[in-house]
Amino acid sequence: MTKEQTSNNEYDRLVNQFRQDSRPVIPTSTMPAYTIRPKRSIAIDFTYQARNRKPAICIGDTELISKGEILSVIGAPSSGKSNLVEDIVAGFVSHITHTPYPHPLIGFQYESATPQSRLVVFDFERSTDDVAKSLGRIFRRTGMNEALIKDNQFYNVKILSQLELQTLEEKRNDIRLFLKEAADKGQPYDYLILDGCLDLTTNMNDPEGAPEAVRWIRTLTAEFNLATICTLHPNKQSETAAGHFGTFLHRWSRAFLLVKKVPNMNGLRVLTSDFEMGKLSHSSEAVNQYFFWDKEQHFFMPVQDPVVTASKPNPNHSPRLQILIEKVFARRMTTEIPAVEFKKLILEASGENESKVKRMIADAVDFGYVRVSGDRRNAIYHLDKLP
Repeated sequence: MTKEQTSNNEYDRLVNQFRQDSRPVIPTSTMPAYTIRPKRSIAIDFTYQARNRKPAICIGDTELISKGEILSVIGAPSSGKSNLVEDIVAGFVSHITHTPYPHPLIGFQYESATPQSRLVVFDFERSTDDVAKSLGRIFRRTGMNEALIKDNQFYNVKILSQLELQTLEEKRNDIRLFLKEAADKGQPYDYLILDGCLDLTTNMNDPEGAPEAVRWIRTLTAEFNLATICTLHPNKQSETAAGHFGTFLHRWSRAFLLVKKVPNMNGLRVLTSDFEMGKLSHSSEAVNQYFFWDKEQHFFMPVQDPVVTASKPNPNHSPRLQILIEKVFARRMTTEIPAVEFKKLILEASGENESKVKRMIADAVDFGYVRVSGDRRNAIYHLDKLP
């Protein structure tokens, strides 16, 4: 029996004991008790043949990463981050099958991908129902082309939810064993998407655990020669990646992008490298790709001229919401209301629940009905002029 088989058997034993006793038996320290087979450093001398790498993923002429490298995208909830993942999957399967892609979002290109290339998505955050709906959006993006489907899934694509895996060891072992089993069958994966990769650390601010988690992703990427795409949230009310984990992921990523709502631009989003942590190791050309929610298609679509688009009426415009906002300010006889009070007033005036009111306030800012200033704790909502 090999060391790796012994490790896997030990892992199975611990998991079974955990399920029987209903108590944790896997060590809970910040440094995971994860066993990998012993490895040695690689000697680089004049006999070493460097691989001639083609770009694994580009935007137009801008190379993002090659295989063996990491691309990271940060974005707040509702920024459109998951739609980018859907666009990558739809574009990939269209590329390797040489079929038209009717609804591209960003225009990702896959120069090194061949008809034998494979892509896997591990989703850490969304429910299985949400992931299934995402699969439907990907299908619509491809023009509902059934030729892209084989065995009830997209050709050479796997989409997996880790929602039911609770421990860090379960998550990591599941990912690594999936990749190894595929490689052992002679069907290795070329693209790995970790959607919500903060789940691969026990504490994003742990000075030991956070960099260890990033090293684990980096080692996995190198070992299986993957083009790895990581998505994660930023720190609250900022454009910096979350915690120590985000800082170290930035260090080891060859491209680091941000997806966000564009302020005062009528609901526009942008995928950009123009921010404090923006990074493009293979290119000096900045990335700025704009997109907009298409109410008819029910997914985001690209925007060629953001200024023109922002000047047009927003198709999601809500006159009822605008009137409600104006009435709240009129009753207070002021053009400035602190955030806590503003939320309470909207709750009372609308009769909606708290979750719905948060969405209404976000939409009001997005559509330009109100402006917001200050940080998260001391935010103030402004109306330019009383009705």
